[in-house]
Amino acid sequence: MKKYVKNAVKELQKSDKDKIEVPLKSKNDYKRCFCRLLYNKFILTIQKKVVPSHLKIFFLRTAGMNVGHDVCVPHDIYFDPYFPELIYLKKGSLIGGESTVKSHQIKGNTLIIGKCVLEERTLMAGLSTILPGGKVSRNSMLSINSFLDTTIPEGELWVGKPAKLLKKLTDEEIDKFFKPSDGNYKEYYKAFKKNVKEFLKDPDKMFFKMQYNGKRLNAGDDWWRARNVLRIFYNGILVEITRRLHHSFFKTFLLRMVGVKIGKKCRIGKGVVFDHLYGDNVTLEDNIRVDDHCYFDGHSYTISQTIFGKTLVKKGTHLKHDTFLAAGTLVGENVVTEPYTMLQKEIPANEVWGGIPGKFIKKND
Repeated sequence: MKKYVKNAVKELQKSDKDKIEVPLKSKNDYKRCFCRLLYNKFILTIQKKVVPSHLKIFFLRTAGMNVGHDVCVPHDIYFDPYFPELIYLKKGSLIGGESTVKSHQIKGNTLIIGKCVLEERTLMAGLSTILPGGKVSRNSMLSINSFLDTTIPEGELWVGKPAKLLKKLTDEEIDKFFKPSDGNYKEYYKAFKKNVKEFLKDPDKMFFKMQYNGKRLNAGDDWWRARNVLRIFYNGILVEITRRLHHSFFKTFLLRMVGVKIGKKCRIGKGVVFDHLYGDNVTLEDNIRVDDHCYFDGHSYTISQTIFGKTLVKKGTHLKHDTFLAAGTLVGENVVTEPYTMLQKEIPANEVWGGIPGKFIKKND
């Protein structure tokens, strides 16, 4: 990395600016020395398959990132290896799975570098991207599958590509999503364990939600309390194997070993992900087509909420590529989704849905 680029990074770090543009004299002037860049890429690749933990936070810090304690970083998060020192994940913040945090962009001969900031106990939902200059302020959230390159003011929920204001959070909603624990840990963990068991045993209960009151700064960092840890790793390993396979008898066999209930004549494409915690709570009836890169979520964490859900997809449904099913979704018979659709709650039979969040488009005749 050339000296003028280094100086620009230092000036940005010291200033109140969110991002700056640096004209490049040569197209490779922003690249670090080979050994340092190789180390960053190695660490930031390995961490994608490491569970949220203190060890993972340590690894991220060695790459130059600014990571506070009790930050929850799940699987398959991409962090920029070129300017990790411009990434700030402050204590208690939470990132959803398969998200991207990128602190630089190249446009022509111009380098754009910017701070990527999650303030204390803020949430960036899964499948989202923060670009240079993106910031989530206190008591705010970036919704699922969104692109952010500016600042979300305090107390707001943003969504979209690019992300825009969806709603200002009321005091009641802020208390609901960000309320800190009151210290009654033992009572909470005892009630949590009991309620989860009751939820799993009740076949008619599709959805479980509980206000978090544990020891950590966000609910996601207590992921290992969801169920037996060995079962979580068992599920996770098999799911990671199957997502790399095209549809086959062997893939279906492995998913059934996870506990996914799969009916007759179902086709499951490559890159399809079943929840690592509760993938065995997914039921696919007969004649279902799941295209590539769909996602079946079985859990969701906010800063102060724990959510588990069972997913049921009824016969004859076609989920087109990159469809996301939130925890607790029930999809009726012969439903068709458009690509990049997010489904949640109950979807009536014989309908076509699309968008984020999913909306009714037309009847499926």
